[in-house]
Amino acid sequence: MSKQQPDQFECLLEPTGRWMVWDAVHQRPAQYMRNTLAGLPRGKALLMCRLLNAMAADSRFRSLAS
Repeated sequence: MSKQQPDQFECLLEPTGRWMVWDAVHQRPAQYMRNTLAGLPRGKALLMCRLLNAMAADSRFRSLAS
């Protein structure tokens, strides 16, 4: 059996009650289309987290996920 690697991107609750997408590989807030993914509503943060993890897992899109 192959061991599943942890996701690169995860959602973190900010002290303000908003959400951030965290890039665990680069140890910084994630970016998408030059936008820092912080201060988001929970649903949007979860959606972006899933999108970025899917992109990071696919070599065709890996360079777009940062």
